[in-house]
Order: sequence, then C-alpha cells, then structure tokens
Amino acid sequence: MHRFGYLILIVLFLSLIAPSVAFAYLDPGSGSMLLQLVLGGLAGLAVIAKLYWHRLLGLFGRHSPQEESESETNSTSLSTSDSSDGPQ
Repeated sequence: MHRFGYLILIVLFLSLIAPSVAFAYLDPGSGSMLLQLVLGGLAGLAVIAKLYWHRLLGLFGRHSPQEESESETNSTSLSTSDSSDGPQ
C-alpha cells in the first residue's frame, strides 16, 4: 500500500512538470509503426509461451507428477543411448 502512494505522488509530480502543449507532428507511418510494435510484442509473447508451455502449466498446478516422471524417463533414456553410440 505504501508503494501505491509513492506511485501516485510520482505521477502527479510528472504531470505537473510536463508541458501542457506540444507542437508535434505524427506522420501517417507512426500509426502503422505502433501497430507493428504491438503485434510484434504479442508474437514474441506467443513464442515465449510456446517454449515454456510445460513450465507455465506447472506454475498453475495443471502439470501432473506422472507427466514429469515420464519426461524425465524419456530424457534419461535418450542421454544414455546417445552416449553409447559414439565411434569405436
């Protein structure tokens, strides 16, 4: 709750020192650039969610222990078979 009060004070201070009138021009490409920025951010979040999907499920408690043990078994069996396939 204390942080919320500081946040309000900072916002009020910044609004008081900000200029009231800005003589600026936004060309037609600015809107499309902002849209591209938003869509690129959403695409990046989608890729991150896809990469860490199992971790996200575990975070929300939807990942069962049985699935974890199966994935550990598969990864250990792959690593042991990979190490024995080297050149002889």
